[in-house]
Amino acid sequence: MKTYPLRKFVHRVLIVRLGIATFVIAACVGLISYTVQSAQIGREAVGLGRRGISALQEKVRFETERQVEKSGALIEGKKIDPVNVLREVLGKGTPPAVYRAGRFVSLQVYDRERNVLAEKTVADHSAMEVVKSFAASQPFAFPAAGQDEALTKKIDGAWYVLVSTAVADQEGSIRAYARGVFAVATDEVVRMQRNIIRSTMIAVAIVLAVSALLYPVILQLTRRLADYSTHLLDANLETLSVLGSAIAKRDSDTDAHNYRVTLYSTRIGEALGLSQADMRVLVKGSFLHDVGKLGIPDNILLKPGKLDQQEFTVMKTHVDKGSEIVDRSSWLKDGIEVVGYHHEKFAGGGYPRSIKGEEIPITARIFAVSDVFDALTSHRPYKKPLSFEETLDILRHDSGTHFDPAVIDAFGKVAKELYDRYAGHEGADLKDELAAVVMKYFSAGMETLSYGEGS
Repeated sequence: MKTYPLRKFVHRVLIVRLGIATFVIAACVGLISYTVQSAQIGREAVGLGRRGISALQEKVRFETERQVEKSGALIEGKKIDPVNVLREVLGKGTPPAVYRAGRFVSLQVYDRERNVLAEKTVADHSAMEVVKSFAASQPFAFPAAGQDEALTKKIDGAWYVLVSTAVADQEGSIRAYARGVFAVATDEVVRMQRNIIRSTMIAVAIVLAVSALLYPVILQLTRRLADYSTHLLDANLETLSVLGSAIAKRDSDTDAHNYRVTLYSTRIGEALGLSQADMRVLVKGSFLHDVGKLGIPDNILLKPGKLDQQEFTVMKTHVDKGSEIVDRSSWLKDGIEVVGYHHEKFAGGGYPRSIKGEEIPITARIFAVSDVFDALTSHRPYKKPLSFEETLDILRHDSGTHFDPAVIDAFGKVAKELYDRYAGHEGADLKDELAAVVMKYFSAGMETLSYGEGS
């Protein structure tokens, strides 16, 4: 897990996530644009085929009118059969419809009974056999006068359009039908493909430009939100500190005990591999473990000697009182795991619920070891501190009864280091070290943020 300064973190996370979002959106927009534009090639090919068949019809009409004028001078009122005109057009030896955008490579004239009345193909076309197979696989169409039917097909990378239309005489009566396979010119296909690429790139560029324009706006808003979150968490941490100090002032007139047990607990928690969330619970609960003593009368709380049974019964109520206090804060309430259970015993018989084993939260089982370790190694008006060896012997003796054996084992690996570093210490160095712990596990509210696993 890496940590970064707050503003760098915001910048890093935003640029990464916005970059991913931009890439995904750009890819989707690009794909949609490409799909739409690719479909447009088919539509444009159909349009070219229709224009080609329209041009052929115009040519037939022109020839028909020319023959009417010519024959009308000889035989007045004679009608010219457009089918015969179309046969003549197809029989002139050259393709009847050649355009910049493509040409017809196959043309058929047929009647209502599907009899082919005339046919023309381009012999030198490279894919002629495939084109013939494509045309033959399609049923004859019978569109109404003035209408047409079109179907596109991509063959060997080239676009073809099968267009069918009615052949009508001068009076508008359908005399036959014509259909042709229009081959779109290679240059035209290249032009359409370039349009696809250009349109796709424009769509992607628009997405990128919008993201670039939104980035500084989102960055400013996110930083402002992060600042507000920082201030809020700082206020919560101050509440934690004030409550902890209030307990210490009432009980022992020093914060050192709270600092030490919190430091002990976090090191044990780390040795056990607790999650970030559990570590935050451990810090809150450890610092506020005796907050309920605020509700214990002075004559009992400050009594220098041993408490009698009645007084001890009153003293034990500090656990429930503490749980009630932290439960009032949505930010502190998860500390109940430690505040409400730190006097339970692993084998049972503790208070206030007399639960045992894993029924006791792991954070409370950890704190129980820390609390007793600090109590045994610290000076009190009524006792002298025990040595490290004496203290460790007591803890190990009570392993499995008072304490969780797994926690004792983990503690044993770091106990000597913790004893040498913190036992009996009181001073600003404890506060500074606790501040470092808070920064590590509550980093979102301090000057750094975590990025990666567990963030």
